[in-house]
Amino acid sequence: MFTVNNMDEKRNPVIILPGINHSQTFLYDENDCPVLDKNGNAIGGSMLFADTDAAREKLTRLIKKLALVSVIQNSEFVYERAYDVGCAAFSYQKCNMSGDHVNNLKTLRWHSPISKLSEEDKAWVYAMVPMQRLTEIYGEDNFYFFTFNLVGDPMKHAQDLDLYINNVLASTESEKVTLVPISLGGTILAAYLDVYGHEKIDKIVNLVACLDGTPLAADMFIQDFNFDEGFLHHEFLETVFKEIKGSGTTAYLINTALHLLPEEAFNQALSGFVNSLLDTVVLNCPLFWAMVPSTRYDELSLKLISDAAHSALKQRTDRFQTARLNLKDNLLKAKADGVKVNFISGSNLNFGEKMYSFFGIIKEAKRYNSDGIISLASTTLGATGGANGSKLPDSYIQDAAQAGRTLDYISPDGRIDASTAVIPDNTWIFLDQYHEVGRNDAVINLATALITGEIDDVHSDPEKYPQFNYFCETYILRRRKIPDAEKILKEIDEGTLPCSESRRALVQAALDEGKNVISLTVGDNERAIKACENIDAVIKDLGRAPQPKKESKKEIFIEEFTKVISESSMKHLGGGNIVDKIKSKFRK
Repeated sequence: MFTVNNMDEKRNPVIILPGINHSQTFLYDENDCPVLDKNGNAIGGSMLFADTDAAREKLTRLIKKLALVSVIQNSEFVYERAYDVGCAAFSYQKCNMSGDHVNNLKTLRWHSPISKLSEEDKAWVYAMVPMQRLTEIYGEDNFYFFTFNLVGDPMKHAQDLDLYINNVLASTESEKVTLVPISLGGTILAAYLDVYGHEKIDKIVNLVACLDGTPLAADMFIQDFNFDEGFLHHEFLETVFKEIKGSGTTAYLINTALHLLPEEAFNQALSGFVNSLLDTVVLNCPLFWAMVPSTRYDELSLKLISDAAHSALKQRTDRFQTARLNLKDNLLKAKADGVKVNFISGSNLNFGEKMYSFFGIIKEAKRYNSDGIISLASTTLGATGGANGSKLPDSYIQDAAQAGRTLDYISPDGRIDASTAVIPDNTWIFLDQYHEVGRNDAVINLATALITGEIDDVHSDPEKYPQFNYFCETYILRRRKIPDAEKILKEIDEGTLPCSESRRALVQAALDEGKNVISLTVGDNERAIKACENIDAVIKDLGRAPQPKKESKKEIFIEEFTKVISESSMKHLGGGNIVDKIKSKFRK
């Protein structure tokens, strides 16, 4: 069990600065009334939300054009049609050249602690950040969830955060707060510290925080994509659709259809759609610029937003760049003044690996050591990781500044050096861990230990909380398997499910092991898998196992058939167009 140091002392409130998909923003009209769709639902969402009605007509025109192109092999106006689709789809969150959203967008923000939220809102917060075990220990009254508009300005969000902190301090009669930046929340932290300092903060627990952008954003800005035929016309869509839908049938059909289009038409369609997203939302949004690594900002901003029309926007993005360049010094100053600054990161994956496979289209996806979304160098502010999860070279020398320390900052697998991080003694790295760290309870347990004060740094209890930890998928165990076992036990004890004492003991043992696994502070994925299997086995033995969704023979046949067609097309045509291939043969 966890312990909290200085239990008699008043606990400082904790404010979560959440990630890119954790804040709900809605569209309002000129009278500040919510705009509703045709079904009476408020228009909005937590990421990019599309005007599907406006886009549908444009999409129909694009599909008709592509169908015509496949017959007459004339790519004229394909770019324009695809561009129109994207502009219509992303119009709700469009930004002007000064960096402001053109529509009336409002982000839902709760000024009360989690304990005072409605059950619906509380469920949303816990779905975004699964911190129930922490709030059970530390108290829901001590937790706040700061939200911000994705299509916004990190410097303006920092101003809002300062007002939010002041209100929390006043309502709780506290002197300081603990900040927990998660993913994109790291940009808000960077902006806040540069303007307001650290006087109101006692602890910072960075959780896979985007502290120095991600190369993904920079490469998306300049459309540095992998157009290798074998990848784009074969591997990419199959991976994406299997992740989203669990089936590759749609991808196989698209891959096959692409062979009917001239390569020029395909490139125009892709370029038109991507440019519409960039022009409508991304390039004119300060927060998206905050995702560009500091080392690439000058080059890209000079290329893309240095014209007179973007002067106001560039002033805003330049201001954040200054804040980010000052971040290391600001964190070190905070640490010197007694603020406990910590970093928890994932590592050793390519961009788009394990989750969010769409990002695998980036040409340099294998160049960095990342958690699949953000580079290790950003989430740790400086740790060194072998590209593509490879080992550091034999000639690699650990940072001389850390020489003589009792702790070896090289990971056990030889792939990471934490000594180059801004604060090595307060940097924890989970090996082979993807960005969704909330699915690994060992990460949650570490964050809990840091917030509650159970440990101060990597030297406090290295066996229980090692600097280099391990990937472990406990999400399914926590969210589904354990509740299933608890439900079965309740039915047994209430007499609605007849069961012998020996069988009940097996269910109890499987449940206890499941709870033990989610209490682990060192990730053990094999043990987590086995715990899930044990719960399934004992429930199945009682005749209560849920029936898995069965694919029909027709669905299986269609998927296998379309796969054969797709792979055959790839084998004989490569990534090219069938008409082009026939023409080239006749030319010979």
